[in-house]
Formats: sequence, C-alpha cells, structure tokens
Amino acid sequence: MMKKSYLMKIYNLIQFLGTFFLLSIIFTLIIKLLRKNLINLGESLPLPNQLFQFIEQILRILYVTNLLIPSLIFVLLLQEVFLRLINDSLINLGKSIIGTLRFRKFLKQYQKAPVNDSDNYMLPKNEVILKFNKEVRKSVIDLTNKQLKLLIKIPKEAQSQKILKEYEGQIKEHISSLYPDYLISTFERNKFNLWLIGTKSK
Repeated sequence: MMKKSYLMKIYNLIQFLGTFFLLSIIFTLIIKLLRKNLINLGESLPLPNQLFQFIEQILRILYVTNLLIPSLIFVLLLQEVFLRLINDSLINLGKSIIGTLRFRKFLKQYQKAPVNDSDNYMLPKNEVILKFNKEVRKSVIDLTNKQLKLLIKIPKEAQSQKILKEYEGQIKEHISSLYPDYLISTFERNKFNLWLIGTKSK
C-alpha cells in the first residue's frame, strides 16, 4: 500500500496558507489606505470615533495574521527541510514544488463555453470539467535521489474519472519525458488515489 510522504501531506496546506497570506497582505494595504483617506476626510467632515476604532481593530487582527501564517508555514516546512538535509537534497525539494505546479497546469482541462449567437450570452462551464480540475489540482510530485512519487486525486464522479483514465498514457509519457533518469511504473490505484512510481535508473 502506497503511503504519502510528508511533503504530500503538507503541500496543499502550504499552498492554501501562502494564498491566504498573500490575500491578507493585500487586504492590509487596502485597509491602511482606507484609514489614511478617512483621516484626511476627517479633517473636513466629522466622522465617528467608532469607525476609526473598528478599522484599528481590523488592522490589529491582520497584523497578527500576517505574523502567524508565515510562522506556521515555516514550522511545517522545517521538518521537510530537515529530512531533505539528512536523507536527500534541498534541490529535490525545489524540483518537487516546481514539478507539482507544472504537472497541475499540464493536467488542467479547459472547456470553451459555447456562445448563443442571438445575444452572445456565455453558457455555464461544464460541471464535469470543473469537478475534474478540483480533484486533480491536489496532485503532488515528490522527487528524491532514489524515487519519484506522483499522487493524483481521483474524482468521485464517473465522467470525471473517464477523463483521467483517457489521459493515463499521456501522463506517464509526460512524466517519463520530464524525468528521464527515473524508470516509471504502471499506474496503481488505491481507493481514490492514483499512484505513479519512478525508480532512479542511474
């Protein structure tokens, strides 16, 4: 039975935290700009003190958030970095992160929304494609000096699974071309996870 590596367990959480941190920074800048404009406006118009107190409270929460999230990311990554330094290489950690982003982009499906000629109204996106993309964007590649592991989340809907099944051969070929130093196995399914394992050939 295939087991997730530590990187596979934390990758999506780190990505979520990173996105949340970026949004928090942007929101902080917006609130600070709003506060500055309100202070300038307050010189000519009377504004309630409660409004400024509310903004200051939001900023305090954002400052704490902007401090806690990077700290949490650092703690989560610390174990992975330590394991890489002891047993592998930090270069492979970087390759794993970049490889995962590239693979998710490769696997993502695009559905051109049909247009109604009468009023140019864009119809809703294909639900099957949306559900497929939602699951496969959780895929993770973990590279070490000895092994390559690719984990793909299998969609629960039959139609989305069909799309993935049709792409299995292309996925294996794609991974083999990107990482020629690894001998790639056949796909192995474990519940709603699809595994592809590569063994270092050199």
